[in-house]
Amino acid sequence: MNGETTYLTGLAEILWPCGGLLGRGGETAHPDHGPAPDPPDEQVRAYLPVPSAHSPRVILPVTNRSAATRAISAFAQRHSLRERLRTAALTAAFASGVAPLLLRDRLHVGSGPAIEHALSSALGREVVIAVHVGPPRANRKPVMLLLTPTGRTIGYAKVGVNDLTSRLVKAEIRALRRLAGARLRDVTVPRLLHTGEWNGRPLLVQEALPVGHQTDRPTRRQLLRCILQICALEPIQELSLSTSPYRRQLAHRIIALSTRPEASFLRSSLDRLPDVRIPFGAWHGDLTRWNIAGTPRRAFIWDWERLAFGAPIGFDALHYELTECVQDGVHPGVHRWLDTGPRLLQDPLISGAGLRPDTASTVMALYLIDLATRYLHDRQAEAGERAAAIGDWLMPALATLEDRASREAHRNA
Repeated sequence: MNGETTYLTGLAEILWPCGGLLGRGGETAHPDHGPAPDPPDEQVRAYLPVPSAHSPRVILPVTNRSAATRAISAFAQRHSLRERLRTAALTAAFASGVAPLLLRDRLHVGSGPAIEHALSSALGREVVIAVHVGPPRANRKPVMLLLTPTGRTIGYAKVGVNDLTSRLVKAEIRALRRLAGARLRDVTVPRLLHTGEWNGRPLLVQEALPVGHQTDRPTRRQLLRCILQICALEPIQELSLSTSPYRRQLAHRIIALSTRPEASFLRSSLDRLPDVRIPFGAWHGDLTRWNIAGTPRRAFIWDWERLAFGAPIGFDALHYELTECVQDGVHPGVHRWLDTGPRLLQDPLISGAGLRPDTASTVMALYLIDLATRYLHDRQAEAGERAAAIGDWLMPALATLEDRASREAHRNA
């Protein structure tokens, strides 16, 4: 078994404490033994790891064609022609019933306690699940699409699978509770439907937002408008960087990394930044094309597990821009971001909220220090996240921004 099949069988033990066995269509296989006959149908449920058990991204029910077809559409990323074509092909394969013939890997789950039973009980209706696994990352956790047997969407559920993801699930529960009372004029946030535990791990269920063919990525103006409304979840304060609670908290987070060789570089970079005045507010913490969509009149934003308060205004805009820039390669993307980031922060919407143009490089540097600190605490590089190799790109970019910030401060002294 490779690392992904090990992850898949471990995930099965969390979702279905009776465990799961990987095999091919018509057989089950134990990691240490050969093929074995399938148990009787009434004792086993079969799932399809797609595209394969060696590279699972979604786990779909074999016997429920409607639920599997709906899940393919719900989990699809349609941001490129290639992604749209792949989604169309998979949807057609499941709708026609040929997918189980083409995709031979199976995850066979026994008839013992199952997360579907707990979710059905919590929601008061029969639930079928499909699971989004995603690529290897330190914060990878199962996101379950909850469906009726006829394929109608009920909501989404998340469960922690380790210490980091359990903390993030708990953080999202707190965030959704706080957001339930917030007034975001142009933003819809999912409602929390249920919280609890499953198999000793935190569990949350939230409603499904109306995202699909009728929604699209936000325009730049819509994105910035949403970002400023998130900033205003708490009163915006303009403070000197040196006296701000944000700087103090960031310094403590870096100190907690004292065993990492990168920590001293990050602390020195933070100490060298000029003491400028910056407006501080809330930020989503991970705003990317994968968790925002909208119509011309309204945006839908999800994945609030990184919501934080008292951060420099503009962090969400910089994060969104960086993830867009690196889609075609980390190094060329970062160089492009170093050029587009200042222009983004100088947009009238952002500058109108109190961010002065001469502080753009300082805010960009703070964002990179914050991001590097997060990556190191989460051990993202060890989990295989290529953009988390901070010594490869982030430190050189940070050095560039330090120099810019110093020149800006001297020009305006």
